[in-house]
Amino acid sequence: MKYRLLGQNTGLAVSELVLGTARMGKSASGQSNANEARMILQHFHAAGGNFIDTSSAYQGGQSETFLGDFLAGHRRDEFVIASKYCRTAEATPAIATHGNHRKSLKIEVEGSLKRLKTDYIDVYFVHFDDGITPIDEIMRGLDDLVRAGKILYVGLSNMPVWRVASAFMLAKSAGLIPPSVMQMQYNLAERAIEREYLPFAKASGMAMMAWSPLFGGVLAKDMADLGDVAGAGSRQSNPHNHNHHNNAHLVPALEKLAEMAGRLHKSRAEIALAWLLAKGTFPVLGPRTLDQLNGCLSAGDVVLSDDDLASLDQAFAFQAGYPYDLLDKTCQAAGYRRLALNGPVL
Repeated sequence: MKYRLLGQNTGLAVSELVLGTARMGKSASGQSNANEARMILQHFHAAGGNFIDTSSAYQGGQSETFLGDFLAGHRRDEFVIASKYCRTAEATPAIATHGNHRKSLKIEVEGSLKRLKTDYIDVYFVHFDDGITPIDEIMRGLDDLVRAGKILYVGLSNMPVWRVASAFMLAKSAGLIPPSVMQMQYNLAERAIEREYLPFAKASGMAMMAWSPLFGGVLAKDMADLGDVAGAGSRQSNPHNHNHHNNAHLVPALEKLAEMAGRLHKSRAEIALAWLLAKGTFPVLGPRTLDQLNGCLSAGDVVLSDDDLASLDQAFAFQAGYPYDLLDKTCQAAGYRRLALNGPVL
């Protein structure tokens, strides 16, 4: 396992592959039971993985409970644990306990700490933006938790980029703990964050974790199963993913992915994950079985050439749209972009 710093604003070294626990629990079919979850966690640890992602909402809190049981038998400080608040562990939460506000934050973090059997969480995320709570309330509440020692770093997930930018700039100007990491959906088939999130992460020094790195398993499909790709988005197992688009248009791109996998003697999953690693992100794996985990762990050893990366970018074409296409065309024509070194900074 290789390691990277968690962004440019921390000194924390984490494994470049993150173990996601969204499927660890017994509250729905197709998930990992306690024994399976333990084997997956043990194997990830044995492979050198130290970065584990969970949430109060995963499997009604059972994922955190399984992880807490695992941590109780190991040295807690060896692991970097990320969890999230907002969605709650309750199936039908009261209206006063759901959202990004301080009351929800207090209830959620205390519940997560108990289930995880720990007195601190390394990275604590706002799981979803509720679109209501003022950024000032969110960031001051998270800052209080950092100063109380209950969380160490702040993360933002599934939040509009203007809200992420507002949170970052408010924290910087008000002397609060700034967010260090984002977690957004990102994979070969869903590249929307390339418009603004990735440029902002680069400019601000924030790390980027990529959930659903295999597009709910679609990018790992065998060629024999490509006939089932159409509509597969509505069957994706990732509990965050509510993409119901027909995926038939992906078949030519998936064939290109399969060709590259065959040429490099790697699996489609390894190639798709290696592409994400080359983009500087931390893929959040979501295995249900030990075999699924094993099929992903060697992705960090895959070397994609510049031509390979360009080929995948072209196959899974992404249009930035207005105003980015216009700005790129105008600046390129003027030769202005040649003056740029590493892009804008904050």
